[in-house]
Amino acid sequence: MKNSLIIISSLLFGLMFTSCEEVIDIDLPDNTEKLVVEGQITTEIDSSYVRITKSVGYFDNTNATPLITDAVIDVNGISFNHAGNGIYKASSGYVGTTGTIYNLKVTHQGITYTSSSTLEPMFQIDTVVSYFKPASGFIEEGYAVAFFAIDNRPRTKYTYFRFGFKNQEVTQGKDSLFDARILFDNRNSVVNEPYVFELPFLRLQPNDTAILVFRSTDEVVNRYYLALENRRNSGGPFSTPPANLPTNINGGALGLFAAYDVKRFLAPIIK
Repeated sequence: MKNSLIIISSLLFGLMFTSCEEVIDIDLPDNTEKLVVEGQITTEIDSSYVRITKSVGYFDNTNATPLITDAVIDVNGISFNHAGNGIYKASSGYVGTTGTIYNLKVTHQGITYTSSSTLEPMFQIDTVVSYFKPASGFIEEGYAVAFFAIDNRPRTKYTYFRFGFKNQEVTQGKDSLFDARILFDNRNSVVNEPYVFELPFLRLQPNDTAILVFRSTDEVVNRYYLALENRRNSGGPFSTPPANLPTNINGGALGLFAAYDVKRFLAPIIK
């Protein structure tokens, strides 16, 4: 009787695994290569560029990004020539101008891709200050950093802000920007009224130097960075599956073309 039970149990165990087989069709991502355009026009001299690459397939295990070195690039009638690594630049001394709409045209293998971005002016930053604050909660004691600003631009204008620090011990003299992107607009700020913004969760020590980088953006570029932040913050089994970020490149390419008015500030922390 014991042997019979063992045989019956073995048969049931085998049937359990053989009867659960099912063919599942998976809708695999499209492996079609697409042109990828990464471009910026800025008010910092010689920092404007357009980088052209190709996307790789979902299951492509190669680490190398395919570079496009034979495209024809035009921005408002100015030629951007290949300078290496898929990066195209204008002649030395090129600088963007606020209030200008920049129109990009990329031609590659007989196909033309276009985009445009408005170089909006940044708001006025008057002063960057630091002041000592005691420990509070999980934030250690140290020097907080804040900026004083006035925004007299028309509503609504957008800003993409990053900050960090540098010192000799941790960063070895190199700029160290935190990964956080702060995106905000001026819809709720009072016109021509000064205000103060303290950098969140930042505490520095004497001999550190705070780094603040402001970039004005237009609405389309702001929407791109919002989507990028949403993707970075998503996770878990019930989150939305990853998808391509929104693009302002016309013609079937991926990527972003953006115009920025850039303002940088270094604020040494002095005890």
